[in-house]
Amino acid sequence: MPPRYDEAPELAPHNFPEVHHPPSVPEVASWGQPTPATPIKPEESTNASTIHPRYTPLNSSTASPYPYDHQSGYGAVPPVPPSEQGRASKRILGCTVLVFILSLIIAILSAAVIGLAAGTGVEASRANDAEARLAAMSTSGAPPATVTVTAPASTPTIDKGCSTNSAEVTGETYLSQFFNTPTYRIYCNSDAPNDPLSSLFVGNFDDCMDACASYSFYIPSDFSSNSTSNNATCAGVSFIPAWTNRTFAFNGGAPGNCYLKPGPQNQSALNNPSAGTPVHAAILDTS
Repeated sequence: MPPRYDEAPELAPHNFPEVHHPPSVPEVASWGQPTPATPIKPEESTNASTIHPRYTPLNSSTASPYPYDHQSGYGAVPPVPPSEQGRASKRILGCTVLVFILSLIIAILSAAVIGLAAGTGVEASRANDAEARLAAMSTSGAPPATVTVTAPASTPTIDKGCSTNSAEVTGETYLSQFFNTPTYRIYCNSDAPNDPLSSLFVGNFDDCMDACASYSFYIPSDFSSNSTSNNATCAGVSFIPAWTNRTFAFNGGAPGNCYLKPGPQNQSALNNPSAGTPVHAAILDTS
């Protein structure tokens, strides 16, 4: 008997998911036409829990710390708190304070360097000019100038002419223009007696007699309490012209070229000089 149609073996049901193969060539949308969406077959599940059994979904009730803005998306700048609004950085001429201070320091240092360079250039130019003039003088054949230091001569401006004409100068008088204008009589090649009251360096014979007048003017008033102050006056001088040069005076052990002498003084008491160099005397004229 031929088999019946209902007696044939049944096919096993297909319970596994159907595999979907993507097209081998990517579909390119035509210009101006929308790309058709590929429908998802019912067999393809988009639930991650069915694809990966160990997948645990996040709790949807937990709020994200970064709220989503539909216009700006994530990362929207939060507003500045009121406590921070007053702390905006200060600016000077569009720069921060630190940048402005550094720029100012750099400007000052630059100005100093420029000024130093300019000054150095000027001095270098002067030095070069001096060297050029010196070279010109050397090549001109002119001998270099020689400076000779000599002892001062006993000219009339120093010893009133005693060294050149002692006979005529001796006996002349000198009127001081200071300190009660005392008058002194001059004796060339003579030395006034008595130990000196003081010694000093002066420019000439006239200055020595003026110093004697100054001593007599100030000492009595400065030492009025001293009982002998009235007698502590200058009555004469001894002047050594050669010792106007301090080197000569030092070599001779002399502390000056003018020696103030106390009284009494008179012509008969004058001594002959023993200093080894000319000495001229002058005594106070009381006549």
